[in-house]
Amino acid sequence: MDSVSTKKITTVIIILAVLCAHTWSLRLRTVPQPQPPDLEGIPRALAGFTARDVYISPGSLGVLDADLTLARSYVDPAGVAIDLFIGYFADQQENSQIHSPKHCYPGAGWDIISEGSIALDIGGTVSPARRLVISDGGSRQLVVYWFSMRGRTIPNEFALKWHQMTSALLARPQAASFIRFSAPIPPGGDEAVSADLVEFVEDISPHIFEALTPRGNDDGS
Repeated sequence: MDSVSTKKITTVIIILAVLCAHTWSLRLRTVPQPQPPDLEGIPRALAGFTARDVYISPGSLGVLDADLTLARSYVDPAGVAIDLFIGYFADQQENSQIHSPKHCYPGAGWDIISEGSIALDIGGTVSPARRLVISDGGSRQLVVYWFSMRGRTIPNEFALKWHQMTSALLARPQAASFIRFSAPIPPGGDEAVSADLVEFVEDISPHIFEALTPRGNDDGS
């Protein structure tokens, strides 16, 4: 092996050693924790809809293992019902992580009929989210969901893992939330349901973002 090759290998080893030491030092830093969100501050009445709380069994809460949850059903005078669920995880560990709907629905007996992306206009800002149509064999539901970390809208599971990894390496808080809306689809179509759901999501989401905005010591970066 010539001297040039030896120098290159030595340089690579030194760079890797420095990066490992830097990463380890970051992991030893104390991670500041933001204040928990005020989920109850999200309006119960909005755009003609009025909310009632939805019961979640202790067993389901145990499986979810979220630090805070909100489950409501919003209904308008015409009987249109839209369910909202938010799960907040203060620090995602191996046994306490956000469960993807793409795993949870099949496990609960629902088949995912179709899935794709949807762009929401929230306060003049385009925010990406995921759209599912699910069926249990006798009924169908339209689902819109996304994740959130440090004030960012995260549209899918892959992006969530990326943000979790970079937050861990940079010793930033890993608090994250899961936001899901769903509405039943009557026999014969879903276009009207989709329009109603999207409109409601865009109306209430600024209040959700405000509730989930990091407070306290988080730098929000």
